[in-house]
Amino acid sequence: MDKRKSAYLVYEFLSEQGGLEREIINHANMLKESGYYVKILTCHLNKKILTELPFDGLEIEEISKIKTKFESIKLISCFLGLNTIKRHNPDLFISYSAPMNYLIRNHKSKKINYINHFPHYLYLNNKEKLEWAKGTQGYKRVIALIPTFFIGKWMKKMDKELIKKNNLNFVNSFFTKKRLDNLYNINTIVSYPPLDPRFKPSSKKIKEKFLFTSSRIIPDKKYEWLLESMKHMKNKIPLYLAGSVEENYKEKLIALANKYQIKIKFLGRLNTEEIINYYTNAEVFVFPTPKEDFGLVPVESLACGTPCVVWGDRAGPTEQIIDGINGYHAKPYDLKYFAHKIDLIIDNKFKIKNKAKILGSSKRFSYNEIKKDFLKQVNSLVF
Repeated sequence: MDKRKSAYLVYEFLSEQGGLEREIINHANMLKESGYYVKILTCHLNKKILTELPFDGLEIEEISKIKTKFESIKLISCFLGLNTIKRHNPDLFISYSAPMNYLIRNHKSKKINYINHFPHYLYLNNKEKLEWAKGTQGYKRVIALIPTFFIGKWMKKMDKELIKKNNLNFVNSFFTKKRLDNLYNINTIVSYPPLDPRFKPSSKKIKEKFLFTSSRIIPDKKYEWLLESMKHMKNKIPLYLAGSVEENYKEKLIALANKYQIKIKFLGRLNTEEIINYYTNAEVFVFPTPKEDFGLVPVESLACGTPCVVWGDRAGPTEQIIDGINGYHAKPYDLKYFAHKIDLIIDNKFKIKNKAKILGSSKRFSYNEIKKDFLKQVNSLVF
């Protein structure tokens, strides 16, 4: 009989290639390496993501009782009770979302919530909610949003109750901690998203000079701002974008790029080796998203030796970027100033001169560094 402690990581869908998915993978590996029996539970798994992200060696199980290729149907059915969550009784659940807090609410297992941000569908204003709902492929955000117009008050009450019932609440940055401690009247613990240890400079070369950005290419990431900023740049170099993008938003960005005479290249969803190559060879990594709770992609870029420009809005990326050392903070939300900071890096050969500092600055987010305190907190709860 296996006497190891068991830890099940739960998130409602695994179909996108983002920072949260990498967090789940890294936390799962940390727990597995320290002797836990680890399983990832999800309502919907898109098997394509298994080739794009390093889920190698990790056990994943779908808990929706409905077998269909349609993600939205699986999500709806899962939260209407057509799931197998009752069959699972680990020593510890780690949830990565408010909906999964709800699904595991009646379990006696210890519960940790790793919170990347508050539930947008509950706490944004109506205009922001609608923009947020448009910001991903498929209908899952719309599905999450609809009930809030009818039972929003009850959902907020339930969310706050479930947060307080967790044995431990991790957050991904001090920026997020300040927001959520105030919202929920709790004391969260900061545990930065760990950096995949494979992120280091690539030996492969790309001849063309380019700016690089990587994330879900969705409206709330504000890629329009980036293109509008680039029209003010002195150095006219292309922008490469990695990540999934819906056709209508892609067309909008192409139209803007044509208007401002900017060359852009959509790279699609890249695997880890491919994305490391682009991080390494970029002149600058540009991150135009405002008020980002953390944003793992800037530190991935730093680990590959490339400086970053982010907004100096005291959000999560400012905890990664040391102004003038591994990149720059641009005055919020001054598009000309953002462009000036990009030009400054290129003109001053900042990347070459500061290479050691750039690489060194990523170490505090390294897998082994984050692992120490993460496991210390988890073990103190389970043992």
